Amino acid sequence: MLHFGLEDYLPMAMYLGVWVAFFLSVVWRPTIGCYLLAFALPLQTGRYKLHTFFLGPQVLDILLLGVILGLIVKGQPVIAKSSLNRLLLVLAVFYYLSLWEGAFFMHLPLPLFIDDARFSDWKNYTEMFLMALVVASAIRDKTQVRLLILAMCLSVLIINRSYYTNISGRDLSRFSEDDRYAGALGYAGVNGFAAFEAMFSVFLLGLYSYSKRWVMKLGILGLLGTCLYALLFAFSRGGYLGFLAGVLALGILKSRKLLLAVVLVVVAWQTVLPASVQERILMTRSTDSGSEAGLDSSSEERLTLWQDAIDLFKRNPITGTGFNTYGYMGRVGSYRDTHNYYVKVAAETGLVGLALYLLLLHRLLKVARKLLREATDPLWAGISLGFLGLLISACVLNFFGDRWMYQQVDGYLWIILGLVISGLAAIREEAEKAKSSALAESSAHEMQPVEA
Repeated sequence: MLHFGLEDYLPMAMYLGVWVAFFLSVVWRPTIGCYLLAFALPLQTGRYKLHTFFLGPQVLDILLLGVILGLIVKGQPVIAKSSLNRLLLVLAVFYYLSLWEGAFFMHLPLPLFIDDARFSDWKNYTEMFLMALVVASAIRDKTQVRLLILAMCLSVLIINRSYYTNISGRDLSRFSEDDRYAGALGYAGVNGFAAFEAMFSVFLLGLYSYSKRWVMKLGILGLLGTCLYALLFAFSRGGYLGFLAGVLALGILKSRKLLLAVVLVVVAWQTVLPASVQERILMTRSTDSGSEAGLDSSSEERLTLWQDAIDLFKRNPITGTGFNTYGYMGRVGSYRDTHNYYVKVAAETGLVGLALYLLLLHRLLKVARKLLREATDPLWAGISLGFLGLLISACVLNFFGDRWMYQQVDGYLWIILGLVISGLAAIREEAEKAKSSALAESSAHEMQPVEA
């Protein structure tokens, strides 16, 4: 449509496509809604164009509802069974109760309606829990899994193409804060964009490690190249560290070649990386004349925010000040985030919330490790390895900001978690079928007449 000059009709086409996918999900195949949901999830600025239409801001909710209704119509369970279900339910309830605590603590509106900003943030965050379990229930065979991954890859390709179009004309030979661009992820910001690229790059490397077909390998490498380009010129030091941590995890778990690549980058980064990226990394320490060498202003501001959040935690150590309250306090200038998700969780939800969050990370790692151990099919093995690397990357990225609660940034983490759960279910079903078949053969053999 853009090629033929029909861009004015693109928002309407997108909006109608959402409703077509909704009805097809309900009356035909719930997987259709999953594919479009995965495609649209990170395209925040694209979805802005739909806000002028009826229920336009809720297109992700509409698609997810279509999948749920389709599963009900087909008689399939809406929520896939997994070892995570109870914990995710506890987390959703805990965060909602914490919303109320924050409302009383900060004298904010009670979290009862969707137009309340804090309630909306809680809904968007916990909706990702539901998204993972619904995807796991709807996506059952390997063809559907491949199509869902393809939908994600196409979306990332569009994001990266748009990113390249916007920054290719800029002078990237030297670092400039003005050249940083947040891409299609909207209000997640440029560091959120870099986190997204880092995590998805690691996932692609995990898939590549178990890919057997050369066409798939070439496709993964091509898309990976666009992700690394975007990551490099997002100029996010946290993004770089998150990516290296994920690659290091993949190297330990699967490929020693990746360990060698990490060592090469760490040792020779001043040779192999572009000059502008080198400048950005070196900016971590201040080189201003007339002052002692120390951290640059950005790093110093982060430390100030971390210390402030820790002080707040010390005054409310058990349950904190309430879910999503720090941004409303105006404690450090105009900053609305602690720039470290762990201290944010501690300040807002206390020791209880921090323990639950760390337990969640542990359980996610455990589920993925289980699939990696039990998988004999390269597809399931690649997904589990990619998810493990992605999760390790996310754990590191969250030291530098909230990279956990934005649907456009880490929504794919939960979509891929759904595939991990689906993979475990598929292996369990295959084992049960093999056991039933063995029992049937044994019974048939015992019933055969014995010759005299």
